[in-house]
Amino acid sequence: MLRSRFRWWPPGRGAGAREWRERAAAVLAQPYAGSLFHYPTCRADSPWYFARGAGARLWDHDGREFLDLEMGIGPVLLGYDHPVVRRTLRRHARAPVVATLIHPSEVEVAELLVEMVPSAELAVFGKNGADACTAAARIARAATGRSIILSSGYRGMHDWYIADCWPGPGVLPSFAGYVKDFAFNDLDGLARLAEAHRGDIAAIMLDPANRETPRDDFLPGVRRIADAHGALLIFDEVLTGFRIHRGGAQALYGVTPDLTCLGKALANGLPLSALVGRSDLMQVVDRIFYGLTYQHDSVALAVSSACLRYYRDHDVAGEVARKGETIRGFFNAASAAAGLSGRGVGPPGRFDLDFWPVGSASTVDQQLVFFRALLDCGVLPVRVVFPCELLTEADLEQVERAFDHGCREVARYLDSGRVGGAS
Repeated sequence: MLRSRFRWWPPGRGAGAREWRERAAAVLAQPYAGSLFHYPTCRADSPWYFARGAGARLWDHDGREFLDLEMGIGPVLLGYDHPVVRRTLRRHARAPVVATLIHPSEVEVAELLVEMVPSAELAVFGKNGADACTAAARIARAATGRSIILSSGYRGMHDWYIADCWPGPGVLPSFAGYVKDFAFNDLDGLARLAEAHRGDIAAIMLDPANRETPRDDFLPGVRRIADAHGALLIFDEVLTGFRIHRGGAQALYGVTPDLTCLGKALANGLPLSALVGRSDLMQVVDRIFYGLTYQHDSVALAVSSACLRYYRDHDVAGEVARKGETIRGFFNAASAAAGLSGRGVGPPGRFDLDFWPVGSASTVDQQLVFFRALLDCGVLPVRVVFPCELLTEADLEQVERAFDHGCREVARYLDSGRVGGAS
């Protein structure tokens, strides 16, 4: 039985949270979408809307406090209300977000990216990672005069990619056939795929690390295959940029792509993305019709300038990795102690909490039991852990208790015979 001092649920509260859920259901097409998209059916009293945040914690409108390990699916590398961000927002409070002129912060961010990211010679900005990936694909096709992009990983919701990834309603079939998927860490498979499309490969685009870390020979091998076929090498570092190394995965693993897509931690949660790369390729931007009203968002750019200087001067990635290793160790130990197969998979700055199917109990069944148990301990349900710099020792102790409780609850669920649908 979980000791009462670990419970977060205040008696007699909850009307505010229910009211927000009811209002959302009446007016929002996706009332439960967002960073917690994977557990809207977790339980009736699950929190969905926050009132404020600080460090690694969020509070809802009922004043309930939760530890957050997912941090908006990764953008908030430093933590909520980090002093660097707070000071910048205060200094920038009276400046227009967009104006007829461009704010100098745009130049500062580009200079910092050129200084920090090995592939960066010129930069252009957007709002989402999908913006940067779409621009990279368009540049690759314009620069090479070719059509096919070999891809490993997720490139966003735009039609050029999603038509091959998820050819669902609303996507024209004519967009499909130009993005070919390959498995991460499978050089032989990539080589065969490249040979099958010889002469029409515009680019090879991949996450240099994500759920898996690259084998020592993988990224150099991808670079060689791209060069052999006259294709561009594009790294999607929307997730890995600044999180696993201040210069991105390319700096950590020593392989430099031609173009790099950046986002998420670029401005610690403010909406900003960037495409950087070789100057001759980046100058093609003027030929591909690229432009967004808010790509010159002065607030996001000012915060990004402050964050990048902080990343440059402090070992944020190292600190986050150390905390991530601790959290992964807690999960692995709790899983083993409960007799489960669960493991933390991926680099310590971003890793999945995996459960493997047991009999008729699916991964999702076990996750839902685990999520509900985390809520008992004041921890938001988490499938992918994105540690932030402001995680404290007290936070980590709470995580350890929550994971212990969660894994014991999953084991109890499996032992109960109620498999085939968590309840």
